[in-house]
Amino acid sequence: MADPNVVVVNGGKAGWFVAGALIVAALIGGYLYYDGYFDRQKAIELKIEVPKLEIEGQ
Repeated sequence: MADPNVVVVNGGKAGWFVAGALIVAALIGGYLYYDGYFDRQKAIELKIEVPKLEIEGQ
C-alpha cells in the first residue's frame, strides 16, 4: 500500500528556461572572448574642462 504522506509536486518550466538561457549566454560570451572581441575595445577617455572661477575680494 502507498504511503499517504508522499507529496508529488510538478516543477515549473521556468527553471529549465533560465538554465538554458545562462548556458547560451555563457557560450556566446566564451566565443566572443576566444575571438578577441574584448581585447579590441579602445579605452574611453573622458575629459571635462571647467572654466576657472575667480572671486575678487573687497
